[in-house]
Amino acid sequence: MKFALNYKKIMIVALLTLLAVISITKIAPAAADPANHKHSIEQTEEKIASVMTLSGGAAATSATLSLLPGDMCTPLAEQLAELAKYFLLILSALYLEKFLISLSGYISFMILIPLACLFVCIAVVAGKQNLTRTAVKIALIGVIIFGIVPASVKLSDMVYQTQASKVNDAIDDYNNLEIEGDAESGLFNEFSTITTETIENVSSFMDNLLESLAVMIVTSCVIPLLVFFFLVWLVKIVFSANILVLDTTSLEALAKRPLG
Repeated sequence: MKFALNYKKIMIVALLTLLAVISITKIAPAAADPANHKHSIEQTEEKIASVMTLSGGAAATSATLSLLPGDMCTPLAEQLAELAKYFLLILSALYLEKFLISLSGYISFMILIPLACLFVCIAVVAGKQNLTRTAVKIALIGVIIFGIVPASVKLSDMVYQTQASKVNDAIDDYNNLEIEGDAESGLFNEFSTITTETIENVSSFMDNLLESLAVMIVTSCVIPLLVFFFLVWLVKIVFSANILVLDTTSLEALAKRPLG
């Protein structure tokens, strides 16, 4: 009977060890491989390219307007420079999102799932039933982390696509923007004045830039933050409630059951 008990424990530990090894050597590399997240990464890179264009456009237009004589265009130049800073923050958020797409799978299957298997092994060998409950919760958190980042990217992309035309309009305005002035001798000298048409073009560019900034803030910052807070809330619920928890006596009963 004692041999049967030990044999069953060894079998359970061996299976859990095999699961941990497969998670580390097979599943984790596949989950972290950018090639398996090609669509999500491509969508994020498209947003990054748009943000870089708009950020550079705002900074370049601001620098050009600041070269004009007088103070007439100074407020516009300052506002554009300020907008460029916000776009840089959005760019940082997008790069973080891009890294997390692959990193979430690595964290889940390289760390959390094997750690859960280790806890269950200790619970079987040492009879620590509480470790089984903790292990299940750790494994559940790993699955949530693996799924929540792609879900956040997908949700952000769905919202972004509905407003992508505003971003494209701002890019088109910048590509077609020409700042011209009237001068008696030379362009932008002390007698130069910016044309009314140029002011209208710059104002139109700023309007579309503001709308694009709002779209980017919602899709790149607000939605990921809401998803993150939802993740924190869900993890808190998992650790505080007795839900989705295996019966902690099942493994012990299985280990004590005689063969045959």
